[in-house]
Amino acid sequence: MSESSGTHVDPEDTINILVATDIHLGFDYSKKRGGHSDDSFITFEEILKYGKDNKVDFILLGGDLFHDTKPTQTTLLKCVELLRKYCLGTRECNLEFLSDSELVFRHCAQKHVNYEDPNLNVSMPVFTIHGNHDDPSFGTVGSMDILSATGLVNYFGKWTDLTRVVIPPIILKKRNTHIALYGLSYINDQRLSRLYRDEKVELLRAKNIETFNIFVLHQNRVKHSDYAYISESKLHNFLNLIIWGHEHECRITPEFNAENGYYISQPGSSVATSLCEAESKPKHVGLLKVNKNNFKMKALRLNSVRPYIFDNMILSDHNIKTQDCISLADSISRYVDRYIENELMPKVAEQLTGYPNQPSQPLIRLRIFYNDDNEQFDTLSLAQKYCDEVANPMEMIIFRKMKSGDKIKRAFKDEIDDIDDITELFQADVGQDWISTVPGGIKKYFDMDENKDKLTVLTVTALNEALNRYVDRGDIDAFKNIVCDQMKRTIEYIKAQSSEKPEDIRQEIINFRDKRLSEDQQEQCNVLKALNNPTQMSLKSVKLSHNDDVISDSDDNEDNLNSTSSTKTRGRGRGSRGGRGSRGSRGRKASEKNTSIAKILSSRSAQSKQTIRDHCIIIDDSD
Repeated sequence: MSESSGTHVDPEDTINILVATDIHLGFDYSKKRGGHSDDSFITFEEILKYGKDNKVDFILLGGDLFHDTKPTQTTLLKCVELLRKYCLGTRECNLEFLSDSELVFRHCAQKHVNYEDPNLNVSMPVFTIHGNHDDPSFGTVGSMDILSATGLVNYFGKWTDLTRVVIPPIILKKRNTHIALYGLSYINDQRLSRLYRDEKVELLRAKNIETFNIFVLHQNRVKHSDYAYISESKLHNFLNLIIWGHEHECRITPEFNAENGYYISQPGSSVATSLCEAESKPKHVGLLKVNKNNFKMKALRLNSVRPYIFDNMILSDHNIKTQDCISLADSISRYVDRYIENELMPKVAEQLTGYPNQPSQPLIRLRIFYNDDNEQFDTLSLAQKYCDEVANPMEMIIFRKMKSGDKIKRAFKDEIDDIDDITELFQADVGQDWISTVPGGIKKYFDMDENKDKLTVLTVTALNEALNRYVDRGDIDAFKNIVCDQMKRTIEYIKAQSSEKPEDIRQEIINFRDKRLSEDQQEQCNVLKALNNPTQMSLKSVKLSHNDDVISDSDDNEDNLNSTSSTKTRGRGRGSRGGRGSRGSRGRKASEKNTSIAKILSSRSAQSKQTIRDHCIIIDDSD
């Protein structure tokens, strides 16, 4: 197997594939980059046009078609409209499908390849796995399942068993060429890495057929920590070509792995979702031609992407003169202003292609390395100056202090400059590299004796899983759902006890917490169930007594339990806003026939109102 050179091949035997990954439909510039939210759709349409113009046999996507786990209805609508426009038609699909469709599409509502559906005229099939952004969560329905049910895409590679991975191939034939297409949708990197180390990832092989073997996956390729990535040299050595999703840097040209004898192509993202250096490189999709055991990948430049200029400035390398009556910081600010105007802005024109609807307002990121803290300046005035010229004026400049050795090396790693780049810090798997991750740090903190009882209604398992969902999948309701579920279960447990005094109730809350910690496997199952199938119950509707006495919707906001769920972008919740005993009784009194727990939880007295809330989630009340 090799990339074919100039040897003549029969086009009737050649399977043409358009390859792309990480399209991130719905990535919203209106929230992050100044009001431009159509970038991903403009580029997706260009990708589909490339497929149609080149009359490809199918399009292969490597995950993260959508940016959000729960895309908006507008995002879904635009996606469906584009797929219908470019993928349906009267052109005949010349691919024979030779696999057991019930097996490879067992997780789909439509258990057959879409171009064989008698109710659809599919001229350009799309085959796709899901990524971490459009991960549906185990056992639940996600956006890719819905899209698959429409018949517009062929969704494969979904796997939910974390004890072993067995992947059957999709066998596609075009005259004398056979392709075995393997797909593995996103799995937590540390878990998948462990499965590879334990040799529990199996790729089934076709018998009596010579196939060109393609494997598409969506995982970390860059080593973030010992186990939070998939080693590119540990994949199955019978593979011919790896299509690697998730990494946003475009490395479309296939790279040969001499150890195992396969090639790796990393298409990268089609839209910049973070302001790191890798995202600033030219973006491409690939036109892959497979003829028997030979292949050729042609890079197709994406001309519709927003211009993005990234640059580093080492202040010590520039002769910045301090003027009279002007501080050092102001002098540097003026110098940087001229640098942006004369050096960076002219580069924008080089990235303007004339493609219809290409956004003209660029992304600019200047990373400034300094030695003295006095060299930093307030960037607000520059942001105001360029607010109409740059899409990200408030994020245009970032400061980094020079580290020892940087002056000699004159080379800098692509540091974590944007919130979208820190996902790997939150990935963790029990027993593997636990302490070096954020969840590991949280677990270590609450395992300390002096901190153990700061978290009683919530368990560390629940907190870390909600944190993972928020960071890894953008699930903004994760904390609200888990707090609601754990409060509900705690209250139900306390109702079944005979405790009457507030101090006894607090001890029962701790006892219930300890019980769940000792049954970690069951707690994990309960947490996943709560997050995957959340109830519609809000915190203020959690029942507090046997006669269904609840906290009134008319309570003041500062006394309302639901107030903790309003902050969706922080990794912690806040407890009560007043200290214990700071407010008198204002709520409804429980009736005499209520149990003691109802009296305690329903009362607004100093010893009652805070009992559950004070034990819910207190990590740090300060910013």
